[in-house]
Amino acid sequence: MNISKHSFSPVKLNNPFSKVLLFLAIFSISNYCYSGIYKWVDEEGNIHYGQQRPASVQAEQMRVQSYAPEDTSSYKRPALNSGDKGNTDKSANGDTETPEKKPETKAEKKQRMAACAQARKNLATMQSIGRIRSKDKDGNASFITQKQKEEKIQQSRDLINKHCK
Repeated sequence: MNISKHSFSPVKLNNPFSKVLLFLAIFSISNYCYSGIYKWVDEEGNIHYGQQRPASVQAEQMRVQSYAPEDTSSYKRPALNSGDKGNTDKSANGDTETPEKKPETKAEKKQRMAACAQARKNLATMQSIGRIRSKDKDGNASFITQKQKEEKIQQSRDLINKHCK
């Protein structure tokens, strides 16, 4: 099979008229694709928005920005680092600087997950066992009260909320 018989050559735009015609075709297609946003009120008083103008009622064409508006406000947002635009001197305004949250390392995540697992295990034990025995400083065993048990359950729940994200 001979491939050269079936190959195509690219269209050449040597003529200035063909360049203008191509530009007009692309421009008219892009305008056709953007139909706009319309707003209208139906018979029941409900407001509707759509890309096609309804034939039965009067519709208002909305002006929609296709780019982000320029920030003209006088409010200076707190900067993430000192090189950001809009950074202000916090001590002059009386604001206190909040510490930035740094990303968690693998070791910290491993430690947090171990604490999470232990807190879940403690909670399951507390909820499944009726009477819980504990040892005091001297090594003497005694049963904890119901109030102490509820406090330990709440502590386990707090640890789960803290470590199990």
